[in-house]
Order: sequence, then structure tokens, then C-alpha cells
Amino acid sequence: MLEAISPSSLLVLGAVSTYVLGFLLRDQIALRGLVTVGSTLYATYYWTAGPEPLWDAIAGSTLIGIASLQGMVRLTWSRLPVAVPRGTEHILGRMGDIEPGLFRQLMKVGKRMKAKAPLTLTRQDTPPDALWFVVSGSVTLERQGHTAMTISDGCFIGEIAWLRAGNASATVIVSAGAELVRWSHRDLRRLLNRNHRLDIALQALIAQNLANKLSTSFPTAQIPENIAV
Repeated sequence: MLEAISPSSLLVLGAVSTYVLGFLLRDQIALRGLVTVGSTLYATYYWTAGPEPLWDAIAGSTLIGIASLQGMVRLTWSRLPVAVPRGTEHILGRMGDIEPGLFRQLMKVGKRMKAKAPLTLTRQDTPPDALWFVVSGSVTLERQGHTAMTISDGCFIGEIAWLRAGNASATVIVSAGAELVRWSHRDLRRLLNRNHRLDIALQALIAQNLANKLSTSFPTAQIPENIAV
């Protein structure tokens, strides 16, 4: 029975199998790699199956393969440490779990700075115009009717106001010498509208960072109802 299967049939079976297997996988690099292999097999079949090559079909399969290969290379590069901009490795380490390539894109629209004097990042009941990340430095949180408190650095500031497009729930002040990254809402929104993967990654970072902020800054029984700013 196997002897009756022609080489052309094997090419088609191989191409279909790689496509199906790729679409069953969640990993985008593996999916795109298998689609590239399948497209190559299809192109080979269209070259050899008939008395003359089927140029239109070959061109279509080749374009699909090239697009898949380009995506695979781009995603692989995004996961490599070499994608991290020089001098920002410590920021990535403080920020949390995000692909180096996505971190690089995020930093492109961010502004790194050091506070020369105590700097107010957000004011309670006022809509902030930027999302902040405090890499290092003392962070003081003030809320009307509550005692001022210090929270750990390595945290986002203004994250809930950013997600809700609303007011800050507290006034946050950092000490002189604090290392910061600032993203204007306008620039950040424009970037995320073009990059859905980065949008999801940033939301995950904010959620993780908020959980860390609550667990490390307050005893469980004394967590305020709305500490996020």
C-alpha cells in the first residue's frame, strides 16, 4: 500500500500535516515554523506534480512561507536577551516578566529621568497625563484622611488611572535621586493601538506589579481598599 503512494502525494500529505500540527500548537514560533515547512512542501509539489510548474500556486505558497518565516524570526528575536537596549537591563529586571523585544518597544516611547528634587508623580483626584515606573528611590503615598506611607520601589505609578482613564487615587511623591521612566498617555496609547501583544504584556505587568505592591507594602489585614494609584 505504501508503495502505491507517489512522491507527489507524500509532499501533499506532509504539507497538510505540518499545517494541521502548527494550527494545533499555541506557541507562535513553532506554528510559523511549521507553516513555513508546509509552504515549502506545497511549492515543491506545485513544481513537480504536473508537466509544467504551476507558477501561480508556487508564488502563493512562497509568499505564505516568506511571511511565516519573517514572523518566526521576529518573534525569536523578541525573546532573545540581545533585544534589550544597552543600559536598561536593570530596568527590565525590576519591571518583571516581559519579552525583551516588547520591553525594547516600550522603552522607545518612554523617557528615562532622575529626580533632581522631590517630585510629585500623581495628585489625588487629578487625572495624570503619564504612566510612571519607579526603578529605584523612596516612594511616598499620601491619601486624604490617611497617614502618609512608603511603598517599595520597582513599581508602576498611575497604573489604575491609566487603565480606567480616570483620576489618581492618591498623591505619590518620589525622593530626590529616584530613577524613573515616564510614558505620556498619548504616546503610549498610540503605541499600544499598533501592537496588541505589547498591550496584553503591559496589562499583565501592571497586574503582577500591583499584586507585588500590595503584598510587600502592607500587612494582609491592613491593605487599604484602593491603594493603586
